[in-house]
Amino acid sequence: MDFVTAFRSAAENTEDARTRQIAQNLAAVHQRIDAAIEAAGRQDRPELIVVTKYFGAEDVRRLYELGVREIGENKDQEAAAKAAETADLEQLRWHFIGQLQTNKAKSVARYAHSVHSADRPKLVRALSSAAARAVEEGHRETPLEALIQVDLRDPLPDDQRGGAAPADIPAIAEAIAGSEHLHLAGLMAVAPLGEAPEPAFERLQQLAARLSETYPEATELSAGMSQDLEAAVRNGATRLRIGRDVLGERPHP
Repeated sequence: MDFVTAFRSAAENTEDARTRQIAQNLAAVHQRIDAAIEAAGRQDRPELIVVTKYFGAEDVRRLYELGVREIGENKDQEAAAKAAETADLEQLRWHFIGQLQTNKAKSVARYAHSVHSADRPKLVRALSSAAARAVEEGHRETPLEALIQVDLRDPLPDDQRGGAAPADIPAIAEAIAGSEHLHLAGLMAVAPLGEAPEPAFERLQQLAARLSETYPEATELSAGMSQDLEAAVRNGATRLRIGRDVLGERPHP
């Protein structure tokens, strides 16, 4: 599918100024993705997840009208509200990509297709229990996808930022794979601040290769945002999380 042409055509055929701008932005982002794929010599195409943090449900609807089906959110309270407001949109899939507390697992399991930020066994257990309950209550029919968020800083500082140490990946992967209500999908990471993204994403790709040796089904690599998608594509990203370059600068919450 020629995404660039499709979104340019959509921009020309809408009277809504906001929809026109989003369509133009999507065309520009897909043009960058096309160029990155060609430069990397890849045949496959990463999936674009549009991050709608601080943008309203009306923009989710505009994205849906333009053909976008993968939506990312960082905060449960905001995501749950938008998911409820757009429950009528079939095939819309919500990706929870922010740091997640265990007491929010029950809510997230009701609407999310995927959680990209599983980073500790305690959270995995909470997500497993929450997904089981969500099935019982009729909120979901399939296992909840879980990606292990990895902290790529080297050396790792002793702080409370999200992400598992690389050494902890095997134990977390075992916990996810051992739950019938979760599906181990792969790894996620954010390039460390103040560091070039290329070496960080190279480390992530190496960690993903090791994970897939034990869990061949764990094929997803969620990496790359507006500022570093090219480096992510070069290093095997299968999912790109783009917000600003599609929807513009975020409004104040």
